[in-house]
Amino acid sequence: MSSTSVGDPGVVDREVGDRDMVDATDRGRMPSAALVWDAQPADAAAVVIVLHGGAVDGYEPNRPWSHNVARLLPFARSLRSVPGPLAVARVRFRFRGWNGDEQAPLVDARWALEQVRTAYPGRPVAVVGHSMGGRVALHLGAERDVRLVVALAPWIERRDTRPGPWCRTVVIHGDRDVICGLSRSRRLVEELQAQGRDASLIRVARGDHAMLLRPRLWTELVTGVVASSFAGELGIADDASAEPRSGEVGAAIALAVHGGGSVIDL
Repeated sequence: MSSTSVGDPGVVDREVGDRDMVDATDRGRMPSAALVWDAQPADAAAVVIVLHGGAVDGYEPNRPWSHNVARLLPFARSLRSVPGPLAVARVRFRFRGWNGDEQAPLVDARWALEQVRTAYPGRPVAVVGHSMGGRVALHLGAERDVRLVVALAPWIERRDTRPGPWCRTVVIHGDRDVICGLSRSRRLVEELQAQGRDASLIRVARGDHAMLLRPRLWTELVTGVVASSFAGELGIADDASAEPRSGEVGAAIALAVHGGGSVIDL
């Protein structure tokens, strides 16, 4: 792994390795936010940023092995399998909590987005976020270069910023989620649809908040939605290795990407 550490402005230390981790920190004084690259092709045509979940409040530092952080690893690994030059990066937030008006993870995610823009200027971005990370992802959907938000069991607040009209929003939510209610996801999609936005909801039967039930389905949906949404940019529309998924999962992905605002049950 290679790492770029940012302490005082302008101080950059770099080691050479297979992956790149950018670390925003005042080393020794506070936890750090990190951007970890799982796939970083030089010719990337699009970028996907993966955001983990957290809590309402809390200043406990997130670690690479924290369960809320590790839960998104299978998604990043699956996204690496998408054909074509797709860059994949994970953000590790400094703190576990949103922390009120401080909006700590949103600050970290905006920093990470700037790092992505520096690495891949002008490239379209997808943001995949779980729970609190889903809330952050929906905020980032208001950025012009964010063309796709995939919100997994998202934490939704009525007065939060919504994705812009240029951004496709796909919400995936389990019907057994007792942490973040499915009804809020439904209302969000209805609100976006009423404004003429491209928004879809995929309801996962027997799906829980932690995505531990039917885990393969969750990762297949995310990977399929990203690949289908960026097929043109990635040059995979006619790629034999990018054949559409068959069955219910393939149909759900097709409806979410091309169905013009569907509510899909799986």
